[in-house]
Amino acid sequence: MEVAFLHAAKPLIGPDDLVLVGCSGGGDSVALLHLLHRMSPKRRPGLLVAHLDHGMRRGSAADRAFVERLAARLEIPSVADRRVVPDLRRRGESPEQAARRVRRAFLLEVARQTGATHVALGHTLDDQAETILMRLARGSGPSALLGMRGAGPGPIVRPLLAIERADIRAWLQRRRIAFREDPSNRDLKFDRNYVRAKVLPALRKLNPNAARHLVEGVARLREDVDYLDALAREAFDARPGRELPLVLRRRVKRL
Repeated sequence: MEVAFLHAAKPLIGPDDLVLVGCSGGGDSVALLHLLHRMSPKRRPGLLVAHLDHGMRRGSAADRAFVERLAARLEIPSVADRRVVPDLRRRGESPEQAARRVRRAFLLEVARQTGATHVALGHTLDDQAETILMRLARGSGPSALLGMRGAGPGPIVRPLLAIERADIRAWLQRRRIAFREDPSNRDLKFDRNYVRAKVLPALRKLNPNAARHLVEGVARLREDVDYLDALAREAFDARPGRELPLVLRRRVKRL
């Protein structure tokens, strides 16, 4: 797994970068922090750790303390804050959406304050598969259906995006690296938890590699979508008088 991580991280970050690692204390973000820290001195970027207590459940203060101790043990500077997401929810926003928005705002704020060039998140291949399935069920367009990119928007990078969660857990177990379990991840009222607990396991009964095949299959469409989006931007900027093909008209309308 470490070889796969190094291969994925190489085009995303370099030794001259300062990387802010978003760490919840869960297995994926803890593995990301350890993997970055274990990189050779010639390749390892500067590291900072950021943790946000969402104020959504009991025990969240213990997660913060865990991350702060981990960062101190690895001799990496850390920043932590508490922002009560239920108090910050916008009208029509789900708790998941509000948590993502507040967390991203916090990480980008810390990155600006510290001068970090990148914000590294611990999204895995399983997260990507879950995202694709949820967007497919909601009727998202082709651009949104492709899921998350390895880099972007802005300074965000996702070095674990091609690695399955089971491989990450096995790596943590072999090295006896502790992490925190978030009990809210078992609550099936949240869409992602339902897809994780019910939908993906059902697909894996059809094919044990269903998540990887889903992600890799959709990835093949990215070049097509990017090319059509570029043509639509050119048409939008030029505002041509001629009639455009339907596939471009839809994109121009969205722009």
